[in-house]
Amino acid sequence: MESKSSSSSSPEIFPLVLGGLLLVCNVAFTAFTLWVVFRKRVENQAQAQEEEGATTGTGEDGMGSKRSSWVFGRIASKRASSAATFAPSLNNIQEGDAAEVIEETMINEEEAILSWKELSCSYPSKRSGEPNITTLSNVSGHIRYQELVAIMGGSGGGKSTFMDILSGRKTLGNLSGEMSVLGTEMSPSSMDCKNILRNVAAYVPQNEQFFPNQTPEEAVEFAANLKLGRDERGDHVRKSRVREMLDLVGIPVKARTRSIGGTLAGGVVLRGLSGGERKRLALACAFAMKPKLIFLDEITSGLDSENAVVVIDLVKKLCVNMNVAAVVVIHQPSYEVFSHFDRLVMLCKGKCVFSDKLDCIPSFYDEIGRAFPEKYLLPADLLKAASEWKPDPQRVQPNELIKSCGKSALEDIKGRKKPTLGLQFRTVLVRHVMNHYIRNVTNLFARVLIYGLSAVLLGLVFWKIGESPDGQDLQLFQAEAAFGAGLFLTQILFLLPFAQISTFFFDKNLFASESSIGLYPAWIYSLTQVVLETWVMSLCALLQSAIAIPMMSLWNMSISKSASFITMFSVFCVGGAVGNSIVLLTSILSFSQDFAFLLGSANVIFFLAMSGGFVPYPYMESWILWLQWISPIKYSFQAFAWSLLSGTSTAELMDQLELNTPPNVSLNLVILVGIFCLCSACSVVALSRQKEVR
Repeated sequence: MESKSSSSSSPEIFPLVLGGLLLVCNVAFTAFTLWVVFRKRVENQAQAQEEEGATTGTGEDGMGSKRSSWVFGRIASKRASSAATFAPSLNNIQEGDAAEVIEETMINEEEAILSWKELSCSYPSKRSGEPNITTLSNVSGHIRYQELVAIMGGSGGGKSTFMDILSGRKTLGNLSGEMSVLGTEMSPSSMDCKNILRNVAAYVPQNEQFFPNQTPEEAVEFAANLKLGRDERGDHVRKSRVREMLDLVGIPVKARTRSIGGTLAGGVVLRGLSGGERKRLALACAFAMKPKLIFLDEITSGLDSENAVVVIDLVKKLCVNMNVAAVVVIHQPSYEVFSHFDRLVMLCKGKCVFSDKLDCIPSFYDEIGRAFPEKYLLPADLLKAASEWKPDPQRVQPNELIKSCGKSALEDIKGRKKPTLGLQFRTVLVRHVMNHYIRNVTNLFARVLIYGLSAVLLGLVFWKIGESPDGQDLQLFQAEAAFGAGLFLTQILFLLPFAQISTFFFDKNLFASESSIGLYPAWIYSLTQVVLETWVMSLCALLQSAIAIPMMSLWNMSISKSASFITMFSVFCVGGAVGNSIVLLTSILSFSQDFAFLLGSANVIFFLAMSGGFVPYPYMESWILWLQWISPIKYSFQAFAWSLLSGTSTAELMDQLELNTPPNVSLNLVILVGIFCLCSACSVVALSRQKEVR
């Protein structure tokens, strides 16, 4: 078939507008990213100078290393002497904290901050007709202000269940009993109870989770900003407080602007903080949120005996000086660790063996008729005594729930100015930009490089495949060959996003941990992922277009080369965003990375089969053809084909291959944008239902 000279035609407006908008947004967001990087560098340099001046006694605040503390020195109590070496006078507290300090000192430390009566938890038996399985039964007790409470017991004793109920994190099981939190009585199974505990309490899990390439300062500031909002006195006040909190927990100055360390998504291991420093950093993040209660799950696990004592000693001093009560689940502590606790709750097979001050332990031994051991053997002997303990049916249970106090503190916490949605979005966005895309070379730069190398490789394989001599339209066999090259380019958009599955799973687990304490809603995480991945895909699509289109000569001869380039760029960019959104949704819905790869691969295989690129639709059975309408690769491939042939004499090939529905680039792009929005919305809904199962 002889080629005909191409007559000039007007390009479609929507792809040009969309492509131009994507280019502008790409440039703007790249500029924003560079500004974030520049600002971080300036802050780090300023901090290094400030710390250097502080160590020599010439800091900007004129106080050198005696910078005033906003935490220690706040509570004058009978136990304040235990932290006297840390505490400057109340005169050193910043003016904005004065009212809070006065209010806290008015609370009697002998009053209960949290109390519970006859807490129980049971699960329905999997076998019909059998009684419920009880994991916790009729546990009563209370915690006073500034107390450090230990929960001990053997494996399967109900420690985790009890902690989850007290912290409001229990999501499974039938709960019963009564609780009183800061003067408010409620049922442990009610949403009001869980919401109040989420507002007034902080929780440190056994396996603390941080971004491996995040710095300790950023981790503490992230938690404080999302829980307390912006400090009205300026960002410099918040940053100063963050540094002081890191001072208190003993994070070395040189380590504060370095990576926390750990395993990146994908398996790369970064060196960073030691195990003890990570535990202390987790404490700093928790206390920076200004809780009234703090729950610590196995805070000493994985630590040597010396670091375990340091961490527990730190927790006790923070409790005294910040007027906070702390509850610690601990297995078998040494006597040095055990002696720091004020109160003990001992559980055995879901029942409460002992719940009182440590001073009452000798009376407990008298009650069970057991010889009191040497003090260094006491923790181990208590566990042994608990395992041999038998319930006394005549044991007197408390008749009334001990009333807690602190309603004014609860009202003040509820009345705190919440962080705006804009601040939450920006805080999460900046963290993801820095840790997933700037500091993680394997994520951003490697992905862009792979897209570029793939485009170069395909460009060499299909060199000048769409070239037409003297500006003539492509012949049919040339157009068919160009379709094959375009199909490979389209496959890249849906296959390479699979490299992000490990990253999405890492974020999903981190989100579940952070959402349990109410730091930010699910849609903010999903929106940041959509924005960032769209930006990355636009970079990759721009590089792919800039390399592949000239090398393969994929120009539409009926319009200008600039219009043809922008149109095809918009097709690649939107197609890549759709492929990425499908992988994100698959990762959220899957229970493991292996299953996500399996499910995603099956989807892409099906989408490719129904794209019309490998086997044209006229050669398929009519009963299966309807499946083409749910294949996003079909619309990406058709959009590419229309952008190449629209307005040319070879456009009749679209009718022959039944690639004419929708009949232009714009409608195919509209459908792709709709699929992208649908997948993003489904990701938000699915992520919002991702909760810790406890």
